Amino acid sequence: MGLQSLCEYYLDELHQVAWRGGQNFPSSAEEMMRLVDDQEIDIAINFDISGASVQIEQGNLPDTVRTYVFENGTIGNTHFLAIPYNSGVKSGAQVVANFFLSPEAQIYKQTPTVWGDLSVLSYDKLSTEDQAKFNNLPRGIATLSIEELGDTLPEPHSSWVEALEKEWRKRYAQ
Repeated sequence: MGLQSLCEYYLDELHQVAWRGGQNFPSSAEEMMRLVDDQEIDIAINFDISGASVQIEQGNLPDTVRTYVFENGTIGNTHFLAIPYNSGVKSGAQVVANFFLSPEAQIYKQTPTVWGDLSVLSYDKLSTEDQAKFNNLPRGIATLSIEELGDTLPEPHSSWVEALEKEWRKRYAQ
């Protein structure tokens, strides 16, 4: 499916049912959550697996809100760590990067009150002890389990971003 087909098949269909007729768009995840709470929109997009639960606990969303993923997988978001090729402290940077990729740091990051972000580690390759630590993390009322999250699809290649943004502006910008 080419970009033209994607836009005609998907974006044009979605644009017809967009909030305020596609004339305005929420400017942030926080605004989307507020619009869900105000019942102006039915769905908000968030890469944070604990996002809805945290918003419920903070009183920003009703406790009837639930998280869902698509049956065939959902795009995930990965944070990247990089060490510049000309770093003067490459070995120190490697120590920091290795720490951030450790089960301990990833468990801490996935704690809802800290960040609530899904770990980048392969769950199946973790020790039984580390799997148990991930399994014992508190889950809010709307947070799906690792099994329920299912397959995480890779983000589209970065080269798509410019083409999609250009086509979006051409089709829908006012």
